[in-house]
Amino acid sequence: MQRNLRQPMRRDQIRERRARGREILTIKTQLLKMIVSNLQPLGITEDANFLDFAKALKPAQQIPTKSVMQSLLLKVYKEKEKELQSTLTSVEDIVLTCELWSSRSEDSYLTVRCHFVDNLGSLKSYILRTTGLFGDESPANILNQLSAIMETWHVTEKVHTVVTAGMPQLKGSKTRWTHIPCFSDILNAIFKDVMNNNELSSVLNKCCNIIRFLKYDSEAEKELRELQGKLHKKQTELIMCSRDRCLTWLDMLQPLDEQYSVMMIVINEREKTDLILNESDKKNIKNVISALEPLKEATSMFKGKGFETISVVVPVISKLMDALGEEAKRKNHVAKILLSKCQLEFGNVNEHKLATVTFLDPRYKNHLRDNAKNLAIKKIMTELSASKENSADKLKVQLDKYKAYKPNAQESNPLAWWRYTGKEEFSLLSKYAVKRLGVVSTAVPLEKAFSRAGDQFCNLRSSIEPENLNMVLFLNSNWSTQS
Repeated sequence: MQRNLRQPMRRDQIRERRARGREILTIKTQLLKMIVSNLQPLGITEDANFLDFAKALKPAQQIPTKSVMQSLLLKVYKEKEKELQSTLTSVEDIVLTCELWSSRSEDSYLTVRCHFVDNLGSLKSYILRTTGLFGDESPANILNQLSAIMETWHVTEKVHTVVTAGMPQLKGSKTRWTHIPCFSDILNAIFKDVMNNNELSSVLNKCCNIIRFLKYDSEAEKELRELQGKLHKKQTELIMCSRDRCLTWLDMLQPLDEQYSVMMIVINEREKTDLILNESDKKNIKNVISALEPLKEATSMFKGKGFETISVVVPVISKLMDALGEEAKRKNHVAKILLSKCQLEFGNVNEHKLATVTFLDPRYKNHLRDNAKNLAIKKIMTELSASKENSADKLKVQLDKYKAYKPNAQESNPLAWWRYTGKEEFSLLSKYAVKRLGVVSTAVPLEKAFSRAGDQFCNLRSSIEPENLNMVLFLNSNWSTQS
């Protein structure tokens, strides 16, 4: 009688099965990474068009269901959360950034990031949590939520500064940490205030309507492009501004100003008389463009992506105000108003409260006048002399030596310099400098602070399922594309 026994698997079969298991896991993980990096809903895996696309690529491939992806999302989130908690245990000084934002359904959320300088002098940034405020945007609730997040991550005693965006209500609140408003928030608010001028507001609304008409009427845009081709005019993208981000106005107005003569033909043919710009309108547009160009040039001192040390703020303000002053001399009334608003907000840049941090940046310390440098030295002496470990005489010697030190190249990393060269040359100042320079200038990444990318990100963020929002944004920020 033949025995019906299952034959043991050969080694090559075992290896093949394990490889298939790893491949399936890798595919699921890579799919999840694609979903969170693009802020897509988990339900995309059950979307018919997505399934057809996946089938066209590999007919035999099984796409995981939404429930499977939900489980994987939680698993990966817990893993990355544990990794970050382990990383933060060895960090001494932490800066938090807080962004208050609203979803499409007008629910308000608080997204909190942490920032610290690692041993190599690199600025590291991670999202800690996104939490709902349930309609209560009072200072007390925001501060309570913030304290709870600090306690959950065991960083309460390590946080020395918090940079906030979208929270003017926190001004004047008493906290144990230093509160600094987001620099991009301040600049955007100044420009928005300038644009509230009735004359400027009217012409800018008209410009928005022109772009809206040409972008959303496909026949009108087609006619515009055909005319540009016939007249050998440059074809540039029609861009709608974001009213809360000042540089997007420049992105909209520059192409409009260049292309308006051709746009005018289409507008007249369609009898859109309300979209016709008069000479005063055109002059105002040119003035706004000329006033915003210095702002774009000044903010180019920030690196393109991520977060930048707050030491750059004073040089940016100085460069902006100098350029606006020159533009105001050319009878540009928009530049003149913008300059007066900046002067009211920032005052004398050499007496700005951030001048001390600028002095500690070896790239920009010489942007300050001698009296500002001396005031910075005095302030640093006062703060560091409080420690018994520091001799006032030795501190003064090192500070004077640093003051005379040749400035570093603008593209260099001041944090890495203080971790190595600065530590060797000015040992008493190094730790203090790294701590102060580790404060970031904006509460949101630079690529989202001034440009349309910020609006695009916000729109995607608002479409995430509320139950997954915290985990998806956490992984979107903290899950490296290289892992």
